[in-house]
Amino acid sequence: MNCDETLHHLYVYLDGEATMVRRWRIRRHLRRCPPCEDGLVFEGRLKVRVREGCHEEVPRELVERLRTFLEGHAEDGM
Repeated sequence: MNCDETLHHLYVYLDGEATMVRRWRIRRHLRRCPPCEDGLVFEGRLKVRVREGCHEEVPRELVERLRTFLEGHAEDGM
């Protein structure tokens, strides 16, 4: 696996959705490539920051309006 392939599959790897073989190939590449390993660390930290920073509650009124809208469109065959 080269750098481009590793970076292409990085989010699948970070999300735990990569196959066992792909995880092995990515880990092998990361052990040999400090820049890609740094990229993994950065993206992993960024993912955590985004997840931790997104705790804003959706207003109940908005949820109800969306539900009503979606239910109305579901009846229209959408």
